[in-house]
Amino acid sequence: MTDDESLPDPAPDFAAHFTDPLYDDPASDFAPFGNDEGADLLAEWAERREELGADSTVAEVLEEEGPDGTADELNVPVPASGAVPDGLVDAAMRVQGAGFTLLRLTGRIDERGRRDTLKALDVLISLYGSEPELVRQREDLDSWRG
Repeated sequence: MTDDESLPDPAPDFAAHFTDPLYDDPASDFAPFGNDEGADLLAEWAERREELGADSTVAEVLEEEGPDGTADELNVPVPASGAVPDGLVDAAMRVQGAGFTLLRLTGRIDERGRRDTLKALDVLISLYGSEPELVRQREDLDSWRG
């Protein structure tokens, strides 16, 4: 998405809980829809919004990405120093994007998807430090009771 593109309207429950402007920011790499992975997932699923329902899961949103889109990729240990394992950042951003896409479009998230999205945020925080956007997302998702 480019800076001048607006994001699809959020579900009311999402808008009520996720109030920080970062959730409408299509430009920040740390915002859920500012990186390529999150922006692409949101754009695709916004066009297919009617396919998402009360039983939709983060895993289903990721299924469209193929086998490389799974949250299982987050199980690679994050090194204390040195090279980051191939694909780890992209996997974390895909899971982050999928979790927040489901939340934005439906106002709900499955429990496993919530845990996977929190794990993705933990991976990103461990790699990039306590970036305010990542910390805010983690706090907001951790307090989500929708």
